Amino acid sequence: MPPTAPASTAEKPNLFGLDKAQIEGFLERYDAPRFHAGQIYRWLYEKREFSVDAWTDLPRPLRERLSEEATVDPGQLAQQVQAEDGTIKYRVALAGGGEVESVYMLHQERITLCISSQVGCALNCDFCLTAKMGLVRHLSTGEILGQIARIQQDRGLVDVSFNLVFMGMGEPLHNYDAVTAALRVLTDERGFGFSRRRITISTSGLAPAIERLANEPVRPRLAVSLNATTDELRDRLMPVNRKYPIARLLQACRVFTQGTRDRMSFEYVLLSGVNDSPEDLRRLVKIVTGLPAKVNLIPFNEVPGRLPYRAPTRERVIEFHQALRERDVPASIRWSRGADARAACGQLALENSSSSSTRDRQG
Repeated sequence: MPPTAPASTAEKPNLFGLDKAQIEGFLERYDAPRFHAGQIYRWLYEKREFSVDAWTDLPRPLRERLSEEATVDPGQLAQQVQAEDGTIKYRVALAGGGEVESVYMLHQERITLCISSQVGCALNCDFCLTAKMGLVRHLSTGEILGQIARIQQDRGLVDVSFNLVFMGMGEPLHNYDAVTAALRVLTDERGFGFSRRRITISTSGLAPAIERLANEPVRPRLAVSLNATTDELRDRLMPVNRKYPIARLLQACRVFTQGTRDRMSFEYVLLSGVNDSPEDLRRLVKIVTGLPAKVNLIPFNEVPGRLPYRAPTRERVIEFHQALRERDVPASIRWSRGADARAACGQLALENSSSSSTRDRQG
């Protein structure tokens, strides 16, 4: 079943999510000067002001008509679940209907927001809970940006630097146009004002889209979810590999790194007894060698009763990491954060946590 388009919950067009050219087009019906589009754009994205009445540098008659005939809807925070480590999983009610989950993470003094690009996911990775939802629909540009804007407001981050990762629900490069449109607004000085180096897109390996991304005017950092060192295993864990096997994926990674001159990362979810053998280690070293890349090891975040895999022991994870470093492969371990709130990598699926160590708050 193909994904459905965002279903508008109101007859009024939503200004949030439009770029400057689209706002100019919208204002043509009012015969308004084009410079008003730039003013609206700044109110929406630089100032994060969603009340048209507050746009005081616009003529009052124009503000009144916009209030009557359009809406500014970045979505709403519907629920929060806080884990013991301070991680917060947000459920966001979307402007076009439905919900997604986004995550706020604080590690020492580093803040990271993990946002979603789709409701569900079509790629059916065997170790990911989001995949069990299937793909419901793509998010619009405004629905992507709205997650960020609402969490910034809730956590007081409007003037705070933080990292942004497209690692939530969905495959970002499957929703290519909306995601890249969001990137342009995010990195615009008159928009959200992010540095592109603070934004990472994680992909399961859509090779042509990776190559296309290398030619975009705004090129984020790239993280590729690898998770296996043979096509046989990756075919089973990640069906996308049947279309874009490892050799084809690495070709796309070379195109991206040559075009951006940035170092990329390979995400490697460690599954006990599946992809953590000495042979896997040797093959992983061979895959990474020759690319400006690092390996992020992610001990599997278990979901008992839902996913059949198990995480290696902590000792085995550290041993695997040390073996990579000894072979001159840059590597790090991404220890689980927010797992008791089902906010960890691969656990987002619009399910309620039953853990007694979480705190729910309607917001």
